[in-house]
Amino acid sequence: MNFTENISNKLTEVITNELNYNEDKKVIIAYAIETALLFVLGSFFLMILGYYFNALMPTVIAAIFGGLLRKVSGGAHFDSPVKCLAFGTIVYSSIGVFVKKYVEYDLTNEYVLFFVLFISLLLVAFLAPVDSESKPIHSSSLKFKLKISSIVFVIISFIVISFVDNKLVSVSVVLGVVYQSLTLLPIFNRRGGECRL
Repeated sequence: MNFTENISNKLTEVITNELNYNEDKKVIIAYAIETALLFVLGSFFLMILGYYFNALMPTVIAAIFGGLLRKVSGGAHFDSPVKCLAFGTIVYSSIGVFVKKYVEYDLTNEYVLFFVLFISLLLVAFLAPVDSESKPIHSSSLKFKLKISSIVFVIISFIVISFVDNKLVSVSVVLGVVYQSLTLLPIFNRRGGECRL
């Protein structure tokens, strides 16, 4: 049992102690608490690292766009949420630092950004949604909706970088989406588990 699971189980016992909940309801509450706890911890560590490397804004923007795409596209999974939390924090912080340097040295090119985002659109169109052993998607209707939602999200990202006149924001959006779309590749999806960042 990991740290967050242990805390969520203890909190569930405290919350449901006076209530007459069955085990199924307790499991649902424990899962909700653990998910919320992981989100808070992940966001906290992400902002701390982004701030430490003086790249808070690009780190957060990349994480928001990558995370939102992940909600509808799925992607690579680790065998524990804590591993995913650590990996996601490191990756998005690294993206933030890279974006900062990339923009500082004025290496941005709008055509390159559009091309890279187009590659992401193709990956999403062909591969999304990617499920896991622990959360399989059985409904073909849901799969279709998730695919369309993923495609629409990448198109929205195109619109954002077209109208936002800020290189730091544009590059952060593109790299957040690109990173998430790369997690859809079959080579990264051979193991089951949970991953939320």
